[in-house]
Amino acid sequence: MEKATIEHFKNLFMEILSEEEIFEGKLSPVSLEGDEVDIVSVEKENQMDFRLKARNAVYLKKVRKSLQKIEDGTFGECEECGAEITHNRLLARPTADLCIHCKEAEEKEENQLVHRNRDSLKNGRVLPIEHLERGYNKDETSTSDFHVTHMDYQDIVN
Repeated sequence: MEKATIEHFKNLFMEILSEEEIFEGKLSPVSLEGDEVDIVSVEKENQMDFRLKARNAVYLKKVRKSLQKIEDGTFGECEECGAEITHNRLLARPTADLCIHCKEAEEKEENQLVHRNRDSLKNGRVLPIEHLERGYNKDETSTSDFHVTHMDYQDIVN
């Protein structure tokens, strides 16, 4: 990759980091004063703020990783196959760490996993994730039943 291009991305990443807002926990306090609508409104606002700040934190981590790659001389190289990530892809997604072919393959694999799990839900049982990752279908699994439902998952999480 050309030195001017690398310098362009380095400046872009430095600008992004210089505008970084530090999460200071400035969520609106939930007050028991006011009616239910007010309380729910403040809570929803807090949830949205938290999601946005969490998403921003993930993005900033990717920006720092990309800056480190520039320093290491590996910026613009696909982490999977080692091919050069195209200039147009980097313009669209400067923190990309996979070339378009590897990213498409990764997304295709993820979609297949989701569809296999949905298919198992239609048949009345959910396969454990390790079975889905290995490519098993419901007929190739052990004879034990997997009756994990959405409600069971919610009970576990909460």
